[in-house]
Amino acid sequence: MSIQKECADRLRETYRALSGKKLRSGHAHELVAAYFGYGTAAALQSDAVFPLSSLDGAEILIPDIAGMDSRRVELVQLPADLPSSKDLAAVISLGLVENGHFNGEIWDATYLSDDINGYIQRDPMVIEDELAGEIATTNAYFDELYIDETDVAFHEDSLVATLSGSLNGEQDQDRAFHGDKIKFTSIMTMRRVASRVGYFNPEFETGGSVDDSIYHDPELL
Repeated sequence: MSIQKECADRLRETYRALSGKKLRSGHAHELVAAYFGYGTAAALQSDAVFPLSSLDGAEILIPDIAGMDSRRVELVQLPADLPSSKDLAAVISLGLVENGHFNGEIWDATYLSDDINGYIQRDPMVIEDELAGEIATTNAYFDELYIDETDVAFHEDSLVATLSGSLNGEQDQDRAFHGDKIKFTSIMTMRRVASRVGYFNPEFETGGSVDDSIYHDPELL
């Protein structure tokens, strides 16, 4: 049985258990396709470059909940009491995990910037390691990384996010002050693996410099 059919069957079973009514097979397949980022079930089935069968190689899954919302508006005679797209996505995601098709992280994509920030805060060294040269020019201990802005762009083969923020530290009071804040920009790239929502773990390219504004602001001196 294909992954697409497994997911569609699970949606139908879930809806029947909740309401005692039937969800059309065609409707279920279209909602599953939308979850995976496609406008139609046929588009999902015809993707030979990033086939759904490669999903077990993905490390991060970002269900297209907004796409599901859009698609359900287009489907004729879709049950009015169907659970929300977010709830339906949770059903599909659980099925993928339980059936062994995916065992990585699942981001809910409601606020993608929050998911990205959460990933980085769990392992801030993905950014800090590339700022080691700047850190070495200071006499501070750095332990607070903040992402101030996140700009996300979806490409045919990847998701690219431009992140700007600061790495803040505490000055060693026994040594001369050489800055305790580093401003940085990081390009986070996630390569597609399967469908339009299955990706490899992010790769980061980061550059930054010590914030020297304190040396130019009389009020801070």
